[in-house]
Amino acid sequence: MHKSILTMSHESYFLEQGWYLALAFREGWVCVRVVQKTWSTLQPWVLGPVAAGGNLATYNEIQDNSNRHYLEPYSTGIIYHSFWGVTPAQAEIKWQYPIRTEVGSMLSVARTLTDNVGLVDGRKSPFWGPYSEVTELFTVKDQYPAFQVYNPTSDPITNVMMNFEQRQYTYDIIKDKALIRELLIGTRKVKKYTMGTVPLQLEAPGWLSSLVSNNLLEYSKNIMAGTVLNG
Repeated sequence: MHKSILTMSHESYFLEQGWYLALAFREGWVCVRVVQKTWSTLQPWVLGPVAAGGNLATYNEIQDNSNRHYLEPYSTGIIYHSFWGVTPAQAEIKWQYPIRTEVGSMLSVARTLTDNVGLVDGRKSPFWGPYSEVTELFTVKDQYPAFQVYNPTSDPITNVMMNFEQRQYTYDIIKDKALIRELLIGTRKVKKYTMGTVPLQLEAPGWLSSLVSNNLLEYSKNIMAGTVLNG
């Protein structure tokens, strides 16, 4: 039996202009300040019918007819911040980020679609919200997720649909070491987010590493590892 409980709105997780954001990549942390903010939605995104006990033929990368990914920023100067929900309620969503890396797995071996692990259904994150915090997704140019559906019931599902709500941020990269240290060790308010899975699988795109610099990425890793105490 599923019971309704009071859930914090996903709206409260979106960032405001002037706020700080720290994204963890394999190479280190990218710290930025949000400069501008706008919104977008993608609704409905139709995944299609799913047979009883079945799934989609392939992972859906949420792209248009020209293979452009809706959840991938079209510019290096923008960060996308998204949440999502699904209908009908019994549809189980599993996703990959980065591609071919399972989000939410509990084992070192690849999970199957029938494993009862790492899934979100419409009861947890309904199509119209409020969306579950576990659906939170940050993406930068050259990176995007992919989604799969499993139907655990004995009846076919006529149509599975997803609803994405998004904020888009322009940003300035933080290069001041003292400020980076304050953000990462918790003396300044900042939204921290791990890109992909842990241990870190998502590499920073080359263009972003170049903007930040390998020196600052390594510095941020050392800060989080506790090997840099001052400076």
